Amino acid sequence: MRFSTLEKSFMATIAIAVPLFVVASRLQNHQFQKAALMAKKVVVATRVDSSTIVITPKGDYARQKQEVSAAQSRLKRLYLQTNTQVEKKKVLDSAGRYLTNAIVNQLVPHWYGTPWSFEGYTETPRKGEIACGYFVATVLNHAGLKMNRFKMAQQAPDSEIKTLHQQPIGIFFNAESVSAFQDSVRTLLKEGLYIFGLSNHVGFLLHQKGQVYFIHSSGYFPDYKVVIEHASNSPVLYYPQDCRLGEITPNEKLVKQWLLGETVVIQQ
Repeated sequence: MRFSTLEKSFMATIAIAVPLFVVASRLQNHQFQKAALMAKKVVVATRVDSSTIVITPKGDYARQKQEVSAAQSRLKRLYLQTNTQVEKKKVLDSAGRYLTNAIVNQLVPHWYGTPWSFEGYTETPRKGEIACGYFVATVLNHAGLKMNRFKMAQQAPDSEIKTLHQQPIGIFFNAESVSAFQDSVRTLLKEGLYIFGLSNHVGFLLHQKGQVYFIHSSGYFPDYKVVIEHASNSPVLYYPQDCRLGEITPNEKLVKQWLLGETVVIQQ
């Protein structure tokens, strides 16, 4: 079969272009995978105020839990020794602030980088994998809240929030309204630690010094691990949906249960 000059020219071009396209595609895919791998291995915090938030864990995790438990006991004695409601409220306020710091700066740093898995339920930071619900339930349990972490982790977000004695606060957001979401948090919520729930995800929300952070076992690309993210950089806010929020440390009733070592009953 004979080909015209034009056909020969076209075939020659294809012969050169196709291999180049394949090489370029493989290179691009390799670079993409490399970038994703680096992100997965290295980055656990984005736009975080390192003067108030600890990223690198200190000491041994078991020792940190013991220190939190000892502080809990001291605050309990102080609470029981006070005689007036005004004094008791001051102790509860102090306990709430302490619990925020203990969770965010003593316990959670040990969890950063722990791989996410939909079925993960490890109790040991950076050993095994952990799902988003188990991360929240496990950290609260290790901080001294007496609860069945398995039952807590298996609840829908609204039920988890109700377990913490709250009616969920709903804030709608999308990628174009991230700043509006942060403004709503600053306006509606006291500073402290919250649980946030989406249709298929749950984690902690930290409102501190006018800044809003998500702390969660992220099943979002490129993380797939426990991270802390400033709200303005978090993929949590990429898709339009309702965010359900419930108080943890600003919740006086829950803080009192933590202080007195009372069991938190899981809502069905």
